[in-house]
Amino acid sequence: MGAALLLASLGLVVGFIYSGRLDTRVGALVGVLWLAWGVLHDVIGRVFQPLLGFLGGQLLGGADPGPPVQIDLKRETEMLEGLIANPPPVPHREIIAGIRLAEIYRTYQGDRAKSDALLARLRAKYPDARELRHDFVDS
Repeated sequence: MGAALLLASLGLVVGFIYSGRLDTRVGALVGVLWLAWGVLHDVIGRVFQPLLGFLGGQLLGGADPGPPVQIDLKRETEMLEGLIANPPPVPHREIIAGIRLAEIYRTYQGDRAKSDALLARLRAKYPDARELRHDFVDS
């Protein structure tokens, strides 16, 4: 399909250069090929690839992963505490994780002291961080 599209497009350009006008039949062919290319690309990407992935997993003994795991507040808290305990190499990720964790401590667990202590620790570690310049205000 790609080769046919390339040849038809090349033929359209060469024909225009030599004759000074566009051949409507070749132009229509190029348009139809572009349309078919787009449709086939979408069909293959959205239908056949997931289907073949599923069938390949079944035939080769792989299991269907099932629906994605729902992250509840407890799991999110554990994940963020893990990020704070073992900080990623990029400080921004640790700062954002700390802000979200402080929000969870303050808002959902009602532990303002734990939230303030975490933010103070992050401010001491990253004194120039713009994300940590403002205090949270209870709503």
